[in-house]
Amino acid sequence: MAKRTLARSLQQKALRVAIYLRVSTAQQLEGYGLKVQEEQCRAWLACALRNVPHTIVDVYVDGGVSGKLANREDLDRLTADALGGRLDLIVFGKLDRIGRTMKNIHRWVYDVTDKGVRVATADGRIDSDDDMFGIQLSLLAYLAEVEHALILERTSGGRMQKAAVGGWPLGEPPFGYMLDSDGNPVLNPTEIEQIEKFADFMIDSPEPVTREDGARHLSALGYRTRRGREWEGGNLVGRVMAALKGCVEFVFAGENEDGEEITTTFRIDLPKALPDNRAEELRAALARGARVKGKHGKYLLSNRLFSVCGAHRTGAMVMEGRSTNTAGRYYRCMANRADGEVPESHADCWEIPCDEVDEAVWAEVKKLMSDKDKLRRLVEESLGTVPQRAESYRRRLAELDEQIEKKRASRKRKIALLLASIDDQDDDDDAPLVEEMKAELRQQEADLVAERERVAEWLCEVEGQEGRAQNMLAKIEKVDGRLDDFTFEQKQDLLDLLDVRVQITGKGEPRHKGVTDPIAAWHRETGVTIPVEITDEQWQEIESIVSPSRQWKDVRDGFEAMLDKVRSGKNWKDYDGSEQIGGRGWAALYRRAQHWWGSGEYEAALEALAPYEGVAPLPLYVLPPMEVTGTTDPEYTAEHAGRGGSGAECNHAKIGADVSPR
Repeated sequence: MAKRTLARSLQQKALRVAIYLRVSTAQQLEGYGLKVQEEQCRAWLACALRNVPHTIVDVYVDGGVSGKLANREDLDRLTADALGGRLDLIVFGKLDRIGRTMKNIHRWVYDVTDKGVRVATADGRIDSDDDMFGIQLSLLAYLAEVEHALILERTSGGRMQKAAVGGWPLGEPPFGYMLDSDGNPVLNPTEIEQIEKFADFMIDSPEPVTREDGARHLSALGYRTRRGREWEGGNLVGRVMAALKGCVEFVFAGENEDGEEITTTFRIDLPKALPDNRAEELRAALARGARVKGKHGKYLLSNRLFSVCGAHRTGAMVMEGRSTNTAGRYYRCMANRADGEVPESHADCWEIPCDEVDEAVWAEVKKLMSDKDKLRRLVEESLGTVPQRAESYRRRLAELDEQIEKKRASRKRKIALLLASIDDQDDDDDAPLVEEMKAELRQQEADLVAERERVAEWLCEVEGQEGRAQNMLAKIEKVDGRLDDFTFEQKQDLLDLLDVRVQITGKGEPRHKGVTDPIAAWHRETGVTIPVEITDEQWQEIESIVSPSRQWKDVRDGFEAMLDKVRSGKNWKDYDGSEQIGGRGWAALYRRAQHWWGSGEYEAALEALAPYEGVAPLPLYVLPPMEVTGTTDPEYTAEHAGRGGSGAECNHAKIGADVSPR
């Protein structure tokens, strides 16, 4: 662990000090609250740094948060500031303010002190500038964890003790397993056969199939649940996924003397229900099937799209209560189909059409895939200090290997020298001394080995994060750049790779309800644009096509008003008495426009005007703002997309379909 001496700090600048406080509700009642801890920390600073210039940068507080949690909001902020080089000294009230387990305490202290930050406790027991720091830290952390375990043993009793020695403490084992005569879990041949049949069906089907399809398949083969009932999709997948986990964790809870809730977890490993490669293939098949609704309804973003209220959305064909031009495929919010109270924000969860949302999201995916440098930056940023920590752990491992080797070599020499210096006549009297020295030397070596194991575990974890990042980039590099040609299944595979999630952050803007304008609908369906204006040249092209009436001889202004109505989405009544149509009533314009539309004159005129500039009609609905995030590892930071541009994009894409709130 790196150390920074006080003298060197003084030569640079005033020490930047942080105070960390944490209490549980019980501790606040018992009196060891935030105020007491802060007074102790400030008193320690006044004594220890009485002649040293220093400033308290911040007081970090986690109120009512248990020490059993490895992640706490202000502790995480404190850690980031320490690793970012913004602190020189951190003071705690007591060691258990950092954490309850040796693993959490050791790792946190190692990472922080390796950056040159001094760590001390106000009770005077721990100070990283002390030569005995390593020994004190290990001893106190060990005692804290032993106390924690003893309390749990008293509160949880026989069940916990039974689990600790590998026995099955309570309940029946997961599907696929049974207990042997000694009470140990073993594979259940009959149930494993069902899992294998289910895996064969899901993996080997030529097209993606749903969990419900798999449940029906097992039931058709005559298989049943433990209760003798036919399988249901959700129940079956839950049982199979529990079997594939390969272990069962039992959590025992109790309270310590402060009234804090404390827990401990025992893990019992299980035999593998399926080979590793087959289990991974089954998980992938289930992920693909989760976004498939039957043979004819495929929804790209089912269970990837999330509403403002927090609930997920699934695709559905909506026909009931819809006119022909508004029925179709929509993504519906599932908040009102789940147990519990529906949040108020669900009122903004309008149905949104599948095709247009899929197009907008796929456009963002294509942008992300086209910018490999951006992807590389995202992965590097998401790793944060992981590469530096990995290098620090590797250096420490090399140091420990060297120290262990020296200890082993010197232990033999020391014992040999001791034996050589002992008088043969005093062998019996000196034997205890020799054994004591041997035990001391072995313990020193064991301490180094234990620390090496801890550091190796830390290194394995951060190297895993680095490895996942490199695998992600390697896989993305292999993806074909012609994303427009992807099939539905290929699109699903890519979304699986990126683990895409789409969060709706606002409400869409419906422009029209009920029966839509058939003229505007024709433009949307055919893609024919609407002329921006009618010049004299253009009017000469269509004057012979657009017929007048007996009361309305020069209909150029009427035809221009009709085009304006289709472009803007106004109501016919908005033109009542308008100078644009010579002060005529809206009904006159409406009747003439209906004649041109019904007779085919409008389509013929638009065909003649095709070479000229035109625009698309306004949509009936504006897509709600959305954020598209993608990651293959929970450590990676999500990327916000859809910031600008035109077309079907996530924050302002416009679509031609009707919606209704659900």
